Amino acid sequence: MDQEDEEVFEIVDFTSASEWEVFTSRLEEILFSWQLSLKDKEEETTVFLGLNGEWKSSSEDISFAGHPFILTHHWVEESAEKGKRSESVVEKKGCQVFESLMDKNHDFPFNKCHSLAKFYGLGDFVIMSPAGNEMLTSEDRINLLLSSVTIAVNNVQSRVPVFVQLHSKSQQLYQGTFESKNLRTDFQMVHLKRIPPTCKHLSGLIELFKEKIGSSSINPVECSVCLTYSLIDIRNAGWDNWPQQPPDFESKGGVVGNATLSQLGFGAIKDPIKEILVSAVWNNNLNEDVVVDSEVYTDLVPIEAPLWIVRLVLNDKVPSLLIKSLCSFLDLCGSKESTEQLLGKNYTVLQSPDSPEYERALGALTKERTGYGILSSKRLPFGSKKAQTGGPIPENMLVNLLNFLFPDAEGDLEIQTHPYPEEFQSDCSASLDIKWKESFSAFKTSPVDSLVWRLATTAVYTMTHLNGIEGVAHWWHEIVLELRYRWEHGYTIPGLKTGMPDLNYCRLYQKLQMLNCCIEHKKVSTSGPPVDLADEDEFYDAEETLESIEETPPKERHSAWNQPQGRKERTKMKLLRSGETLYIPVTQALLPMTEDMIEEQSEMMEQLGDNAEGSELRARILSASLLSDMESFKAANPGAQIEDFVRWHSPRDWIEEEVVTSDGCKIEGRLSGRMQTPGNLWQEMWRTAKPVVAWRQKRLFDDTKEAEKILHTFSALRPAQIASLLLPTIIHASVNRLLEELPSTTQLPDAISNCQAAISKIVQIARHSPLELQQYEDLLPTLQTVEVHLSQFNALRRRMISYENWEGVDDFVTRLLIDNYVSLPGGSHTPAGIALLRALENLNKKDDASTLPPPVKKEFVLRAMARRPGNGSTSSCQKMFCSIDEDSIRLAGAWTQDILFY
Repeated sequence: MDQEDEEVFEIVDFTSASEWEVFTSRLEEILFSWQLSLKDKEEETTVFLGLNGEWKSSSEDISFAGHPFILTHHWVEESAEKGKRSESVVEKKGCQVFESLMDKNHDFPFNKCHSLAKFYGLGDFVIMSPAGNEMLTSEDRINLLLSSVTIAVNNVQSRVPVFVQLHSKSQQLYQGTFESKNLRTDFQMVHLKRIPPTCKHLSGLIELFKEKIGSSSINPVECSVCLTYSLIDIRNAGWDNWPQQPPDFESKGGVVGNATLSQLGFGAIKDPIKEILVSAVWNNNLNEDVVVDSEVYTDLVPIEAPLWIVRLVLNDKVPSLLIKSLCSFLDLCGSKESTEQLLGKNYTVLQSPDSPEYERALGALTKERTGYGILSSKRLPFGSKKAQTGGPIPENMLVNLLNFLFPDAEGDLEIQTHPYPEEFQSDCSASLDIKWKESFSAFKTSPVDSLVWRLATTAVYTMTHLNGIEGVAHWWHEIVLELRYRWEHGYTIPGLKTGMPDLNYCRLYQKLQMLNCCIEHKKVSTSGPPVDLADEDEFYDAEETLESIEETPPKERHSAWNQPQGRKERTKMKLLRSGETLYIPVTQALLPMTEDMIEEQSEMMEQLGDNAEGSELRARILSASLLSDMESFKAANPGAQIEDFVRWHSPRDWIEEEVVTSDGCKIEGRLSGRMQTPGNLWQEMWRTAKPVVAWRQKRLFDDTKEAEKILHTFSALRPAQIASLLLPTIIHASVNRLLEELPSTTQLPDAISNCQAAISKIVQIARHSPLELQQYEDLLPTLQTVEVHLSQFNALRRRMISYENWEGVDDFVTRLLIDNYVSLPGGSHTPAGIALLRALENLNKKDDASTLPPPVKKEFVLRAMARRPGNGSTSSCQKMFCSIDEDSIRLAGAWTQDILFY
């Protein structure tokens, strides 16, 4: 009894669910949540369910025995093409899976879709795959999962097949199942590295297909065939097929690349087109009774195929010249080195008061000035080049650079290699469409092909091809020397619009315009006083009578010390006191100002304060030009009063009224109220103003001071500061370069939309001060996308034209780039087919018996209606897909059988 009491009994609860049952239940729950169950429903199906729509997916996590899995539902949204086709097709009762398996329109989909859609033509299915890097290799685990899937599919009456992924994900091996009423379809797949001899041709595959069905009651096997050829070997092609034209080493000094001094580099560094695949397709009215394809004979001649499909395979992450140049230039903008650190003190302009350059600059203030002369073709294009030797940039390249920037140094216009245009296109190249010109109108950079534009392109060229940052420092140093040479000798800087600095352009352009103003002002001031109009014969209006002409000669009207000077133009007004004619005086030109000068003046005015003293001082500073005009007016009109000056200078302050007197009505004038207030600035300045002609007055615009200030600022700039000044123009030139490459005969939607987005962004950031590098860096991906697309278009177009040129080649290339595949009904008899056939014939270097090379891939789809497993079974669809590569074969079969009585 003691032994019986010590026995322990273990109680097992067989009513609790096992892990396998929990897993199967969870699988059913997910299928229900995705609304994939057909319980109490009757499925409606349409014959046409295209696979070219947008593919979508939804995933859920599931685990079994501690192993995580991912359940993913893949389906395709109806495309516009499917919608149009289904308008005339009435939905009918049936099974969508079986319809998809038997639909020949689903054979060989060439768009980017899931591999199961290519193998079976399915547009809706579920896949169970191991999570992470795990693989299903154990046969027991695979069978256990497949049994769970089979039970779940049967219980929920799933309207889509469910697959289990086997082995590595890259191998794309699946097994699956589907049930519909009394029929069950098993999806099986094999992937072999060694190709059985009987499977290399259609005849052997048909025999294999029939053996797998194993039924004597079978309809003729229907076939679809796709033979794919590759256009990848261009090693023996001409230079026209290269991604970039080979460089002319003699003209470019050995520099590799397609960039020139006037144009930024563009295009892919390697071929963006990996290969072009041409598939000959037979998918209608083809069965085992009408076609023969064996080892000794074949009816499958690609030239006679009713349909060709052209596909494009692109290289990923192709580097491009333009973006590479922009990246290096943005790196330059962030550098800290100075010119002296990079080149040494011998290259530093105005480095100290003891330097020869400094003495020469100060000597310009005191030496005798000479008039403006014609540039000599023998003059070197820079000031002190002979004083220095060596440098990062070779001498011959430096001369080319400076002659490109300052072509007038070469001599007369007829012998200049790169003259500036007579009129500058202020927005973009003249060759671009007008819609782009409107988009460019708000750019705050510089006119196309102006000096600043050329500075930008040569800076990029120097940074990319001529020793990087050291080359840029040397290049800018020589430009500053050239600008100083022109200032000292009175040579106008070319490539700029004449007149005052234009505030619509970037600050560097304004500074160069200001330097030109200094040069022009200097030439005028050194040419001597202008001819006094008072010394010339008086001119009178033709309407004046002889009686109205004053008898007193002009020189005798005024005393010897008060003779009129600086008269510019005669008016119809008379001086109020003497009645003499009022003359417009020669005045000093308006003070030219750049954007930064205006900002400095505004800051100075703000610092004066708002009190009375500050306001008075501010008014006197701003009235310097007013005093100059008064002195010029007094010199031109001796005996004039302030009323005469106001009538000419500020007519709104002269008020005329009609007054009634004893002699009748007459017009009398008077000064406005603000001119008569006590302490009026105009009254005080008029009293202090002396009759001094304009060329003898104190200069309002000190050309020497402003020019030396600009040149000193330029010489002190670090390469990074130079790059920052040029960056907006460089980005402008980059977009302009992309638009020049944009084909005018066709439209690339992505390229156009990205260009528009880039232009809108540049308009915003180009007006920011100070410059923000990050905003320009954010632009690079957009510009790179455009450059890659255009490079792909150019490379593909060059290749197609080299095969055969026809009228619609641009549209064909565009469609191929947008969709990655193009259907050619008629095959080799179409213009594109003729070109591709010629290319394929040129590739066949090995087999003289055939005009075409062997295909790189063969694909077959075999389908039939058969009764399985016995002759009394319901007739059901059987399908097998076969893909044969050079070194492997894949067989994917969908085998359906009747399970009602078997």
